Amino acid sequence: MTNCGHDSRHQTKFCMLRKTGVPNYILLLVKTKAFFELNGKLAATNPNMAILFDRNTYTHYESAGNFYNDDWIHFDFVGEEPFLDSLKIPFNSPIYLPQINFLSNYVRLLVKENHSDTLHKEKVQDSLMRILLYRLDSQIASPLTEGGGSKYYPVMNQLRMNIHNTPHQNWTIDTMAESVHISPSYFQHLYKEFFHLSCMQEVILARIERAKFYLSTTDTPIKVLSDLCGYENELHFIRQFKQKEGLTPTQYRQLYKAVR
Repeated sequence: MTNCGHDSRHQTKFCMLRKTGVPNYILLLVKTKAFFELNGKLAATNPNMAILFDRNTYTHYESAGNFYNDDWIHFDFVGEEPFLDSLKIPFNSPIYLPQINFLSNYVRLLVKENHSDTLHKEKVQDSLMRILLYRLDSQIASPLTEGGGSKYYPVMNQLRMNIHNTPHQNWTIDTMAESVHISPSYFQHLYKEFFHLSCMQEVILARIERAKFYLSTTDTPIKVLSDLCGYENELHFIRQFKQKEGLTPTQYRQLYKAVR
């Protein structure tokens, strides 16, 4: 990587013109309306758009008004031409994204690393850049599983990650719906549409997966473990675990130890 910027803001009319391009790739995450010259014509683009410019490519873009905001990265993989070839990210073409803020977080980390002087700096930057491109490629490859561009998908997906990160919390339909500021009935409808299971099924899944992790990596007593996973009593945990896994927690632990 050569240079990068996160959340760059221009309060006046902004225009970027590179007639012969630059010798490295340019990735932009554009957060405002803008104009990009594509195939010789200036075309209006909407917010939440990514565009990857190839090396030495004519580049012209400008703000649609008096405010422009983007993340930008100039990068290259020296001696590794096949890396980008293995992805399906098109060159010089706008890509609209349901989770641009998710990708923007990686740019923020890249910028922070770029201005540091730490051990393994270049390797960390290289790893972050690869993750960013993999994530971008994933959003391109799975637009339907990313909420179909719904404005609610980013907050719903964040909630889903919170459930799996903290399954022990007292998750209820009402509290989850309130956290994303929509009615409980509409929340349940959207959740199932986005993730193909109900929100409470998600909570159970997260708790069972956490329990399996503890059962396979610790000797924590079942009673304590049930509390760590968000269950009010041990019996409820044992019943739900057996219903999902076909084994009691103790049987699962014994089986795992025998296989290991």
